[in-house]
Amino acid sequence: METLLLLKTLMRLIFIMIKKVFSAYITILSFLLLLYPLTVSASISFGSEKIPDSIVSLSSGYVIVVDKQYQKIYIFHKNETFTKVFEALCSTGKNPGSKQVAGDARTPNGIFFVTKILLTPGPPEVYGSMAFPLDYPTISDKRAGRDGNNIWIHGTTKTLLPTQSKGCVVLYDSDLKRLANFIYFNKTPVIISESLKWVPQDHVSPSKNELERILTSWHKAFVEKDIKTIDSLYAQGSEIKGKRREDLNDKIKYLTNLNQHFILQPRDISILQENNNAVIIFDQIYEVNSNNSFQGFYNKLILEKINNKWYVTDDATPPPATNKNLAQVSTKQNETKSIHKEAVRNLVNKWVTSWKSGDMKTYRSCYASNFRSKEMNLSAWVSHKADVRQNSSNINIRIDNLQISADANTATAVFTQYYSSSILNSKSKKKLELRKISDEWKIYREII
Repeated sequence: METLLLLKTLMRLIFIMIKKVFSAYITILSFLLLLYPLTVSASISFGSEKIPDSIVSLSSGYVIVVDKQYQKIYIFHKNETFTKVFEALCSTGKNPGSKQVAGDARTPNGIFFVTKILLTPGPPEVYGSMAFPLDYPTISDKRAGRDGNNIWIHGTTKTLLPTQSKGCVVLYDSDLKRLANFIYFNKTPVIISESLKWVPQDHVSPSKNELERILTSWHKAFVEKDIKTIDSLYAQGSEIKGKRREDLNDKIKYLTNLNQHFILQPRDISILQENNNAVIIFDQIYEVNSNNSFQGFYNKLILEKINNKWYVTDDATPPPATNKNLAQVSTKQNETKSIHKEAVRNLVNKWVTSWKSGDMKTYRSCYASNFRSKEMNLSAWVSHKADVRQNSSNINIRIDNLQISADANTATAVFTQYYSSSILNSKSKKKLELRKISDEWKIYREII
């Protein structure tokens, strides 16, 4: 009887202990949920990833966002919901705040666009393999008296330290090459903020309605050929003038009666905002071709908030799109050229080594079969070089300052050649012209 009572008491104590442990577990779990609600919800809720509030709306394409406070660069894409497709460390200007004057080591805040790509812009440890210039200073920057230039997104091959640039946005070169895949010149926005504010994807910006209303007014006046109303949307001193006004009039003249038969609403609309600056990107239809296809133009309205009201300060129609507008294409072309250059460099080194060692069979293989120099064909040239070797000793060859240019099938290699032997010492500038034959580079002309 006593044993049974003891057993019941023991089981009751074990039950109480389990209950306390479970209660503690629930308390800890609840505490963690309070601390990290976003992490948990992001893993179980579709489309719950937060986005920067500077993305008011996005129809297509990508948006690059730079957070200067945390030295991070992101890229967002929208399908049904927003997706963060890229994230990397970056380094911005040494001094805080938005750029004001040239040389202040500040990175500008605002909405910018990549204008082109610069390949091998300088020493790779400083600039990486490529750079993407931004269109700073913008019209708004100039209106505010801000100046400076050469604000780039570029790479580096050395250790990346935070806030160490002179004003550019710097990434590890490997990250920059990945970022290039998302850039379309003059179309992909680059938003640079002192500090990002993250909001839910369904957040509606307080400026959204007013910015959409401006676009609606601009479009309505465009379709109705009401230049006066269009002018009223622009800040004082920023009205459409000169060549821009002529271009607008040329587009408007095609609109006769079209709006009675077709819906000419702006398409593919994206709206970005950074403090008191905003950009509206859209496609505008203005003509219908004989085959009923639409003719339009890609437009950007650049806006500024003045006295608590939004005004257009500029509009920009980029040049017609071609594959050259894709940074990815330019990057791949650069990589292809680099491959060609490396192959030519290897051929030149092989040529120098074989001549220096007296391996005339390998030396001959460096040349094209139709090679000619000094009125000698390939066989005569190799025989001449063999005679030179037979009559000399202690031959040494060194080349310096090798410069290579190459495309798909032709290349040139220019260098300074230092030659010494028992009978001759010389320094000369030499140029080799090469052709690609059956996927191998061959020398077909040698010029001193």
